[in-house]
Amino acid sequence: MPDIIVMGDINVDVVFSIPAFPLPGSETVATSIEMHTGGSAVNTAIALAKMDMDVGFIGRVGRDSLADQIIADLEEVGVDCTHIQVDPKVSTGLIFIAVTEDGERTMFGARGANSFTQASAIKPTYFANCRWIHLSSYSFLAHHQYEAILTVLDLAENSPYTRVSLDIGTEPALRARSQIMSVLPRLDVILPNEIEVTLLGQGCSMAESLDNLVNGKGANAVVAKQGSNGCLLAVDKKRIQLPAFDVKVRDTTGAGDNFNAGLVLGRLVGLSWEASAALGNALGGLSVTRSGAAAVSLNRNDVSQLIESHLFREEWKPTQFALEELTAWFEGVL
Repeated sequence: MPDIIVMGDINVDVVFSIPAFPLPGSETVATSIEMHTGGSAVNTAIALAKMDMDVGFIGRVGRDSLADQIIADLEEVGVDCTHIQVDPKVSTGLIFIAVTEDGERTMFGARGANSFTQASAIKPTYFANCRWIHLSSYSFLAHHQYEAILTVLDLAENSPYTRVSLDIGTEPALRARSQIMSVLPRLDVILPNEIEVTLLGQGCSMAESLDNLVNGKGANAVVAKQGSNGCLLAVDKKRIQLPAFDVKVRDTTGAGDNFNAGLVLGRLVGLSWEASAALGNALGGLSVTRSGAAAVSLNRNDVSQLIESHLFREEWKPTQFALEELTAWFEGVL
């Protein structure tokens, strides 16, 4: 049984590289087209598996060739797929992603079978050895998926050693805010970006929104992803800014998903919040140097080298202790 169980959408990402995003009603010509196994939760699961963690996945695909390729890709990197559900009527999820030359991406999604993930198909025995559950808030957008989320949260609460993280998406923060807010006390950490923090805070400033989430609404911890500015850690009264790693950006697709994997990995192996957030920045930073979600190309050696190369950088001086903790951990596992 897996040590980590990830639950959320499973998609095929069709990535178009374009010079610039066209005006409405006009067109542009892609310079390249790639297809990848994707979905926010899938990217996180792959990244965790590539970092040598024991990972299982719960989600739903169609009975089609896209699903066959997804399962093959996940199994190749070591993600357990035995509890992925197959929908007999609805096709596998599909995401079209337009990536401009500056690495920014615009996404168009069809959720397909994801929306029909069934709570009744979730087996409690699959969670027997689970120490961490990572969820995607896109699962809050459909009734069946949301019921499955609540079932999994009940299983986590019945375990004395299972912790839970939730990735926040912009659409869920807009359309499913009340559901997200209602489960905050049941989560160990939420992982929004800056926009999503203020959406959950109903338009308040970043600082006010974080204070409200942590001190008012019962969130145990919030780690806000800030792209090229790194991340902001909020636990109790603690607010710590950690810088991004200095990398050449090629494609930002999946950067936040890889960040999630680093944060989960760090906390699961006993690292401090600061070191775990720095590890998230490292995985997210490496991913933007490669095309697509890039989780499949991650490995511990590259992550360790990136961290060591920044150990004495001026911008890391206030939180150098986090990199030192990471360096010591990598020395023990490599």
